[in-house]
Amino acid sequence: MKETSAAKRYAAGLIKTLTGEPEYRQIKKELETFLELLDRIEEFKTGMGTLLFSKSQKKEILDTLHQEIKLNQKTYRFLWTILEENRLMVLASIIMMLEVLWFEKNGIEKLKVYSAVPLGPEQEKKLIKKLETAFKKHIVIEKEVDPSLLAGIKVQRGHVFYDFSIEGNLKKLKQALVADDSFIKMAAVVPGD
Repeated sequence: MKETSAAKRYAAGLIKTLTGEPEYRQIKKELETFLELLDRIEEFKTGMGTLLFSKSQKKEILDTLHQEIKLNQKTYRFLWTILEENRLMVLASIIMMLEVLWFEKNGIEKLKVYSAVPLGPEQEKKLIKKLETAFKKHIVIEKEVDPSLLAGIKVQRGHVFYDFSIEGNLKKLKQALVADDSFIKMAAVVPGD
């Protein structure tokens, strides 16, 4: 809980400095790249995230990285702030909160779409347009291939799933048929009896 509230505060502070979508995307990507670098080298992550390295050593390392990968000034200052305050261990949570808060601020909703096969660019565009019409907001989708689906898609919005797969439609049909007693009685009557 404490980590989440700290991550939210840092993410909210960073969002206040952003000028638009391109800058948001750039800074988010740079933070993700820095996190990937940390995850690849455990000693580096431990040293940068704890008091093992002094502030001057952390600054020197960050300055070297800044020169090598040409970080946005806001990314650089943000990383230095969390390093200086020994909050590097919440960077992954900050990045997640950054996306949530950015989408919230800009009226964007992220949905997860499961499909049996990868969606083509045209299918994706049409789906996003339909979802935007249905939910009356700008939609961003996260795609995942789910080989257990025969055909169609499932859309996840928070904890709610919308099932547009063949399997889902067959289950709905079965439930409708079972719920309708008259249909069951009619089906039980064999013609010619």
